[in-house]
Amino acid sequence: MRVDAGALTMSVRRSGEDVLIELAGELDTAGRLRFREQVGELLGRGGGTVTVDVAGLRSIDIPGLAALLRADLLLRRVHSELRISSATPAFTALLRDTGLDGRLRVSDTTRNG
Repeated sequence: MRVDAGALTMSVRRSGEDVLIELAGELDTAGRLRFREQVGELLGRGGGTVTVDVAGLRSIDIPGLAALLRADLLLRRVHSELRISSATPAFTALLRDTGLDGRLRVSDTTRNG
């Protein structure tokens, strides 16, 4: 499923209990709201891993980072896990600069294909 929300394009793919959400563009206000809605739809499932691929993000600000942290917290409450994949140097620098570099499960491995 592909969703366009403001300056954000979000692609959602399910594989069993696991979900891959690819974000591209800017995690702006409209995008954050749609991302939050998508995570809310996943909360009833529990037990799976939600991987958020951030390689396509051109821009993420503090409210965007807060949306990812909130998703992590909500998913943990239903025994699910949030992972961030394809983290760019700018993304990891934002985590480091905000003191949150140990808070999210982050991989700098780029996506394959």
